[in-house]
Amino acid sequence: MAAFLCRQLAPSLSRLPNHPLLRPSLIHPLPRPLKHPYSSASPPDQNADFANFKHQEIEGPTVERDLSSLANETRKVLDTMMRTGDSLSKALASLAVLQLSVGAWVSYSSPVGTGQMPLVVTCAASSFPLALAFLLRRSLKPMLFFRKMEEQGRLQILTLALQVSKCFDLFFARVRGVSYACAAGLSAAFFFTLLSRL
Repeated sequence: MAAFLCRQLAPSLSRLPNHPLLRPSLIHPLPRPLKHPYSSASPPDQNADFANFKHQEIEGPTVERDLSSLANETRKVLDTMMRTGDSLSKALASLAVLQLSVGAWVSYSSPVGTGQMPLVVTCAASSFPLALAFLLRRSLKPMLFFRKMEEQGRLQILTLALQVSKCFDLFFARVRGVSYACAAGLSAAFFFTLLSRL
């Protein structure tokens, strides 16, 4: 029986490749599995291109440095201003330490019960120059950074002047906030001392 079926199906099986639906052009192979783009099996040229684009930095000057007399004078004024600001911050810090020392001495030498108010006034008075010195020191750091960028040819002199103006504007706004905070603290301490005596 099996031999009979094989003899009957042999002619039809031999004609299968000629069928229009079974042509090799219509039979698609299975898709290959995708590889991860960052696997170690990736081609070496892709790895080389990735390494070339990695860690790229701009080297050398990017703008033409202005060497006119006005630009040189602007640089000298900015350098002098930054040195003056540095010395001013040191002087303000010294003033704050001196005020604290004098206030502590007055509070220690005054009779018992009367040294509280001088100490509060001294703390409020010394906090302002101390905060001013700290804010001025913080404002000088970005100015120094932009000055170095201008020396390396990364910024124009006009951009440097603009950044310094922005730093000073931020410094003035912070000083205004510190002034209001010191005034509010001194007023609160005064009213607290006045109400405690009643």
